[in-house]
Amino acid sequence: MLTAAISVAACGGGGDGSGASPPPVPVDVDQLVTTTVTGYPHQVDVYNTAGATRAIVLLHGGAGNKSAIAYQVGLNADTSTTTFSTINWTWLDANKVMLVVPQGQHIASEPNATTWRNYAMNSGQDDMAFLQALAAKIRSEYGIANMVLMGHSMGGVMTNRMWCESPGTFDAYVSLAGPASSEFNDPATPCAPGSAAKPYMGIIGDSDEVMQTAGAWEAATWTVNPVVVQTSVTAWDNSVVVGEFRQQQARTAIVCNGALASQAFVNSGNVDTWTSCAGKLVLKRVLGAEHGVSSIDAQMGASSNLDVMNAVMDFVSRL
Repeated sequence: MLTAAISVAACGGGGDGSGASPPPVPVDVDQLVTTTVTGYPHQVDVYNTAGATRAIVLLHGGAGNKSAIAYQVGLNADTSTTTFSTINWTWLDANKVMLVVPQGQHIASEPNATTWRNYAMNSGQDDMAFLQALAAKIRSEYGIANMVLMGHSMGGVMTNRMWCESPGTFDAYVSLAGPASSEFNDPATPCAPGSAAKPYMGIIGDSDEVMQTAGAWEAATWTVNPVVVQTSVTAWDNSVVVGEFRQQQARTAIVCNGALASQAFVNSGNVDTWTSCAGKLVLKRVLGAEHGVSSIDAQMGASSNLDVMNAVMDFVSRL
């Protein structure tokens, strides 16, 4: 396949308040586009894959960056920069996936605490509105109808916030080691997507040193260890999250009025998988895995560093 690299500074489009956009023009070559959304400071890398039929919006974790998270999932060869030549176009082309990677922001006093406003950490931005506008922009400007929101750690916590509060923005949600904030345990602020609830997959290690999952799989809450995350405690609003299994039980009740038993998993190698609501909800416990994507990938058992992305594609392709 012929390839081309394009880097543009683009504003507007879709639902970001900039007015009508020209009709999307399909591309027949792979492109790297750098863009923004009107009204928001987040820089966004768009891996514009030729013939893409689905977009995955990928959110980095606390103190992370957009190049590093793409590296961690095996789709960028560099931890600090993204160029056309560092992108894993082979995987993207084979799966017809456009990857959209925004850069998180930080409060003024904590320049190293790049994150998302997810009730756990505070980025100083309205990240829910930003993601709504970004999704609208991608749909409008690139003609992509199917969109998945995926995040690691604090990006996963933000993914959970969107599932709870703005479920219609994306078609499916995937969280890696990023449970929902305990804000949603408060009766005054419940996780209430209602009939708009969308498919969700969670993947998390049982030895996660940040979420402190070891020996606490069925605990109602976990306490995040900000020291391990290496971000200042002043950037945190709430370090308590809902135990992922407990939240998956709640999701099952919301989505299909069902129940999820603790022993109702299927084991394959180092992975225990719970499936509920006719496959719309999936939870994977990766035995021996720590918090990092590389640890999760390694313990999932295959020989490449794309085990997480392949699991994501398997999930969304079945929906």
